[in-house]
Amino acid sequence: MAAANSRVDSWGYVIVLSKFVILFIDTGIEKSFGVLIPTLVERLESDYATIGLICSMPPAIMYLICPFVTLALRRANHRAVAMSGGLLSALCLIACAFLKTAVTVGICLTLSGVGLAMTFLPTVLALNDFFKDNFVLWSTVAAYGYTSGSLLLPIVIERSLPAYGYQGEFIILGGVALHLLVCGATIRKATCRPNGDTSERGGRDQEEKRHRCGSQERPSLNGEVMLHQLDDKMWEENVSQFEIRQREQEDENCEETFLEEWRLIQHEPRRFQRNHETLPNDSRGDCGLLQEGIFLLSLPIPFFISYTTYAWMLFLVPHGEQLGIPPSKAVYLSTLGGIGGILGRTIFIILISKGVSDLSVYIAVGSVCTGCFFLDFTSSAYPVRATLAFIQGFSFFVEDSVYTSLSKGAIFDEDNFDMAVAISNFMCGLGISCAGLFTG
Repeated sequence: MAAANSRVDSWGYVIVLSKFVILFIDTGIEKSFGVLIPTLVERLESDYATIGLICSMPPAIMYLICPFVTLALRRANHRAVAMSGGLLSALCLIACAFLKTAVTVGICLTLSGVGLAMTFLPTVLALNDFFKDNFVLWSTVAAYGYTSGSLLLPIVIERSLPAYGYQGEFIILGGVALHLLVCGATIRKATCRPNGDTSERGGRDQEEKRHRCGSQERPSLNGEVMLHQLDDKMWEENVSQFEIRQREQEDENCEETFLEEWRLIQHEPRRFQRNHETLPNDSRGDCGLLQEGIFLLSLPIPFFISYTTYAWMLFLVPHGEQLGIPPSKAVYLSTLGGIGGILGRTIFIILISKGVSDLSVYIAVGSVCTGCFFLDFTSSAYPVRATLAFIQGFSFFVEDSVYTSLSKGAIFDEDNFDMAVAISNFMCGLGISCAGLFTG
C-alpha cells in the first residue's frame, strides 16, 4: 500500500508538469502572434483590429467553452477528450500556414482554441484530484508555463521568421502544439489520496476508535483463561501491567481520533456549515453554483485581469515598434516581461507557502501594475520601456493566479469546483477576446 501511495504521489507531479506544458504552449503561441501580427496584417490584407481579434481566438475560445467541456467531461473519458483536443489544436495551427484569408485563419484559430480547452480543463480537474488541499500552490507552480512560454517561444519565432517564412512559422507552432497530445495521455484519476483521505476501511477504523474511547474494554476471554493459569502473584502483576497498557492505548487512540476529526473539520468546514442549506447532490444538479454568492460576485475580476494581461501580451512588441524601437530589440521586451514574471511568480509561491494571504499579495501587486501603466507616456527610450515591461510582467504573472484562488477559496461546496473553474475560465475568455478586438 505504501508503494501504491508513492506512485500516486509521483503521478500528481506528472500532472503538474502537464499543466506547465499546456500553459507554455498557450501563452507562447499568443506571445508569438505579437511578433507575427505585422506579417499577418500584410499577408491577409486586413487591419490591426481584425488581426488582433483572430490572434486572440485560441486562448479566448480555450476559456470560453470551458463550461461546455465540463458538461462533456461528466459523461466522457477525460484522457480521450484531452488527447483529441491536443491533436485538433495542432492540426488547425498547421492548416493556418496554407490559408490566405482572415476568415479562414480565424476559423482555424478558433478550432485550435477548442482543442486547447479539451486538453486544459481535464488537466486542471486532475490536478485538483491529486492536490485537493494544496491546489492553489501547485496550480501556481504549474503556471510557470505562462512565463516560460512568453519568455522563449517569441524569440524562436522572431529568429526563425527570416529563415522559414510565414508558412514555416505556423508549422513550427503546430509542431509545438502537438505536445498537447502527450499532456492529454497523462490524465488519470487519483486512486488514493496523498493527504490521507480516509477510505471505507479507514472510516470503520475511526468508528472502532470512537467506540474504544467511549467505553472501557475488558480483557478477552482467552486472556482471562491464560491469566488464571498463572500463580496469584504473577496474575496480579500481569493484570496491573495489562490495565496500564490498555489505558495508554485508549488514550493514544482517543488522541488520534481527535486529531483526525480536527483535520476533517479544518479541511471541509464550509461543507459542514452549509449542509443544512443545500440540497443533496443528486437533486441539486448544476444549479449548486447559483448558491455560491461570493464566487458569483467575484466574476468580473477574472474578466478585467485577462483583458489587461492579454492586451499587454498581444501589443507589447507592436507598441514598442510604434515608439521607434527596432523589431530586433522590441522582441526582447517580451523576454524581459517573462523574466519579471518568473521572479514574481517565485516570490508569490514563497509567500503563500509561508502562510501569507494571497488576496493581500494581489492587491499590492495590482497597485504597482496600475501605477506602471500610468507612467507609459513618460519616455520612449528603450531602457525605460524595458524597465516598464519587466515590472508589468512581474505583476501580470502574479495576478493571473487570482481566478484559481477564487475557484477554490470562494466556493463552499467542493462539488461545485469543476463548474466554478469553468465559469472563471469563461470570464477570462471574454476578457481575452475583448482585449484582442478593442486594443487592436
